[in-house]
Amino acid sequence: MAPTLYDEVAYPSHPFRQTHPDRLALPAALFGLPYAPMTAARVLEIGCGEAGNIIPMAVSYPGAAIVGFDLAASAIAAGQQVVERLGLSNIRLEARDILEVGAEFGQFDYIIAHGVYSWVPEVVRDGVMRVIRACLAPDGLAFVSYNALPGCHMRMMIREMVMYHLRGVEGFEARLAGARDFLRLYIDNAPDDHPTSLTIKSYCRAMLDRDPRVLFHDELGPVFEPFYLHEFLSRAERHGLKFLAEAEGQWWREELFPRSRGKAVSAAVGSDPVQMQQYLDYFQARLFRQTILTRAERRVDRGVDYRRVRQLWIAGSARAAEPDPDLASRVAVRFELGGGAAISIDDPALKQALFQVGQAWPRPIPVAELPDDPDVDEGLLQLFTAGHVDLTVGATPMAATAGDRPVASPLARLQLAMGQSTLCGLDHTMVAFEDEASRTFLTLLDGSRTRHDLVEVLVAGGADRPSATATVETQLKGLAGLGLLVA
Repeated sequence: MAPTLYDEVAYPSHPFRQTHPDRLALPAALFGLPYAPMTAARVLEIGCGEAGNIIPMAVSYPGAAIVGFDLAASAIAAGQQVVERLGLSNIRLEARDILEVGAEFGQFDYIIAHGVYSWVPEVVRDGVMRVIRACLAPDGLAFVSYNALPGCHMRMMIREMVMYHLRGVEGFEARLAGARDFLRLYIDNAPDDHPTSLTIKSYCRAMLDRDPRVLFHDELGPVFEPFYLHEFLSRAERHGLKFLAEAEGQWWREELFPRSRGKAVSAAVGSDPVQMQQYLDYFQARLFRQTILTRAERRVDRGVDYRRVRQLWIAGSARAAEPDPDLASRVAVRFELGGGAAISIDDPALKQALFQVGQAWPRPIPVAELPDDPDVDEGLLQLFTAGHVDLTVGATPMAATAGDRPVASPLARLQLAMGQSTLCGLDHTMVAFEDEASRTFLTLLDGSRTRHDLVEVLVAGGADRPSATATVETQLKGLAGLGLLVA
C-alpha cells in the first residue's frame, strides 16, 4: 500500500462527542425507532486515523465490538500500539483501501465517516456510500460529515487564493509557511472599509489559529469539495440511504419548535424536513454538516412525542443564581447555564428538574428521575435544541464520586504516560490537563490504592497529614468533575 499524505503528516486523532453512538441514536429514540444500545453495539469508523475516536469507546464499553480502517498504514500502526498497551480485545484496526471493502466486512449498528467525504476523490466518496449501504444493519445509523454550501463558497475563495500563492511549493513545512505568509499578507493589506474583505479577514485569522496539521490537510490538501445538502442526499438516495437528522441537536430546533423563521420557511417551501434544512442553510450560510443517515426502506415517522424524552439521560451545568431558590412556587428562578447563558423559569416542575440536573453535573441522570410532567419533557427538549443541556440514550461510564479504591480511566493514565497534556474523558470529550501535581496524582489511581493509601503517598512525599487528606479529597472531586474516574 503506497504511503499517503497522512503517512507523511499525521492528522490529530481524538474523540468527537457528536459521533458517539449514544448521541447518534438520539433522533432515533425521539422518533420512536429501534436502535442498538452502546453496551453491545457494533461500530465501524471509516477513515479512523490513529483511532483516537473509537479507542475510547472500546475502553468504556467492553461489550461493544468496534472496527476501524484507514488507508494510512502509519496511523493504523500508531493506533494499534495504544490498543495493545491497553490490552483491548473488542477493537480491530486495519490498514485498508475503502475500494476493497464490501459486505464481507460485516454488519454494523453505527458507521462513522468523520472528516473524510469532502477531502477524497469522487470514486472514494462513492465508496463511502457503498460501504455504508453494504455494512449498515437494518436498524443502523450512519454519521457522515462534509463541507457545506453555501457557506463554503467563502472558504473556497480563500483556498483558491492560497493555492495560487503556493504554486510550485512542495512539502509540509514550506506549504504551511507559505500559506501563513499569504493569510497575514491578506489581513495586513485588504481594506477594512469593505464588508467582503472584512469577512475574509475573519476567516484568515481563524485559519492562522488552527493546528498546523489540520490546516495542511483540511485547507491545503489536494481535494476540498463542499456540497449542498440536497446534493449530498441525492447521492445517499442513489445508494439506498436517506436523511434522518443532523448530529447536533440545535439544527432540529426549527423543525421541532418552529419560531418565526421556521414558520416562514415552512409556509414558503412546505414542511418537508430536508427542504426546511436546505433553506435554513441558505439563510445561515452553513459551512459544515454532520448528517445521520439510515437505510431508505426504514419507515420514519418524524412526529416527536415529547414524552419519549423520559427514556433518555440528561446532563447540564445548570446552577440557580440564588443560594436558596424557591422551587415550589411560581416565583421565577434564574439559572446560569454553560457557556455564560442564563434563563429564568417559573414552572415549579421544570425548576425542580433543572435544579436536579445541575446538582448531578457533570454526571448524566435519567430523565425518568425528574418530575413526571409533560411540560418538563418539552422544556428539557427545548433546552437541548438550544444547546443548554445534553441528552443521550445511555449513561456514561464515569463516576460521580470516587470510591474507596479510586480508578482513573486507563486511557487517560496511558495518555499521561505517553506525555500527552490533553486527555480523553469518559464522556468522550477532551480535557486539558497540565497541572503537574494533578497529573502525578492521576497516575496513582489504578485501583490498587485506597484513599488512606493515597494520603500515605503524599505524606511520604513530605506533606503533613491534614493537608495530604484535604489534597486527596480535592483531587478526587476534581477528577470526578472532569469525567476521568471510572464508575
